[in-house]
This record gives sequence, C-alpha cells and structure tokens, in this order.
Amino acid sequence: MPELTPELLVLPLLSIAAGVDLYLTLLFLGAAPTTTWWDQPLPGALGDLNSLGVMLLVGMFYLLEFTAERFPTAALVWNAFHAVIRPLSGALLALLLLDGQPPLVIATGALASGALAATAHAARSGSAIMAWLGARETPHPLLVSLVEDVAVLGMVALVIDQPTWAFFGGLLILAAGAFGSASRIRAFFFAIRLATGRVFQGLGAARWTDSSDFPEWVRAAFDDDIMAPGGGLRGNGVGAHGLPGAPRFAHGWVVVRGDSPAFVYRKWRGTTRIDLAGLPARDVVETGFFRRVDLGPPGDAPACIFFGVNGPSTESLRAEFLFD
Repeated sequence: MPELTPELLVLPLLSIAAGVDLYLTLLFLGAAPTTTWWDQPLPGALGDLNSLGVMLLVGMFYLLEFTAERFPTAALVWNAFHAVIRPLSGALLALLLLDGQPPLVIATGALASGALAATAHAARSGSAIMAWLGARETPHPLLVSLVEDVAVLGMVALVIDQPTWAFFGGLLILAAGAFGSASRIRAFFFAIRLATGRVFQGLGAARWTDSSDFPEWVRAAFDDDIMAPGGGLRGNGVGAHGLPGAPRFAHGWVVVRGDSPAFVYRKWRGTTRIDLAGLPARDVVETGFFRRVDLGPPGDAPACIFFGVNGPSTESLRAEFLFD
C-alpha cells in the first residue's frame, strides 16, 4: 500500500472542488503562488497552472459558466457538456498533482479523481436541476453561486495549506454525499434525458407508450393487475419529485390502468409500485422541455411527475389524472 503523501491526502478534496466549480479551482491554484499568503510551492506539478495564458483562458470560462447558469436552458446545456469535461479535467488535475509518483499510483489517482469530479458535478448540478424543474422554492441562483464559490475557495485553501485537514474534509464531504446526493444525481441525468428528448422531438408525435414497448421490469410489475384486462396498459418513462414512498427524486414509469395511474420504480431490493389514486392532480404545467403534473392536497408542497416532450400531451394527462 503506498504511503499517504501530501499529494494523495489532498486528492479527494481537490477532485470534489473541481467537480463543483472547475474554473474557480483552476484560477485559485494558478493565482495562489503569486500571493504572499502561500510561500510553499504547490504539490506535484500544479504550479504549471501559474501561467498568464492559462489563467486568462480559465477566467473566460469561469465568466461563461457564471453567465450560462443564470438561464435555465443555457445551464442545462452547459452542465450536460460538463458531464464529460469535469471527469476529464479531474483526471488531468490528478496527473499534475501526482507528477513524479509511481505509474500505478498516477493511473489509479487519475481514475479516482475523474470519478469524484463527475459525481460532485452531477450532485451539484442536480440541486439546480430540481430548482429548474420547479419542484420546490429555492434560494436565488446568485446566492447559491456565492455559497458554492466560498466553499470551493475554502476547499482549495485547505489543499494548499493543510493537507491533513484537506484529507479529513474530503472524507466528511464524501460521507455526507453518500446520504444526500443520490436523488440529485438522478435529477441531473433525467434532465439530460429531457434535453435529448427535446432535440429529437420532431421524430415522433407526443403519445403514451404501449405495453409491448415497456421494459421487462415494468411489465412484470403489472402482471397481476386486474384493472387492465388483456394487458391493455399504457405508460411513459418519467421523473418524480417528492412522491410519498419514493426517494426525493426517482426515475421510473407512470402506467395508466383501468382506474388511476401508478408510478413504478426500481431500487436495489426490487421494484416498488405506488398507486396515485390518493394524490389528486392540481395542474399540468407545460414548458419547452417537459410537462409537469403537480399532485397532492391543496396547501401542501406538491409531489411532481415530469414527462418529456415526446410523452403524452397536456390534454391526455389532464384526461388520465384525477383532478379535484
């Protein structure tokens, strides 16, 4: 087992910082050697980032990201592209950080750093995605950006100045993320699916999917359903937020039966089906990327189900869901 050198100690936290805000992380690393606060060289070959050309380019991308994330559609496209860019950048940062280490350590560190950066990016973007979907009231985007920037600056400062504390900080963030990030990550990848559906919207009319085209696990969940004689089911792949009995955000299918729709999703212990008869619909909200059905009694925060633009039309959703 390799010794935990300062470079290995800071690798997790640096990767997380890059996943949350890649360009601010690179800017801070490039600017740190020019200040009077840190007189020690950066670990590994990170000092190579101290280049005027690199910092100008990174600064431009930081401003582009800051601007793009003020607009929901631009933020979705930007973050979708960075689902690829973030892990590659995390791996490249690890190559700089671990410069001079044994090849096996470098390769393992690059893979781990890429995975951590990708996960941090998906979790961070998923929070913004749930706000964009309109499922809950959230703080103003500028306040969220400020908090993220302060957190990233703090993480990078620990990386530079306190490797041991950086290691424990990284472990703490990973432990917290293990309990709270799964729904955010699912929301992020569902939003990418929504964007893909919007691009290919013209390839087919909005409609429900016949049971013959259901995934096998969805068909199996309704094999014993007496409300659909002859197997005459219709459904659609959806995302669900705040649905009682389901994770905070879940991928699954809404299936229309003889009486009321049901939501079915998979988890590690099997398939779960939730009858939606007890959640009257409040409204159907249509945007350029999705159709949202708000469910639940008036006065409560609504549970929301999101259909892609290639799914059933607004009129069909109003006909199938039970409104008060």
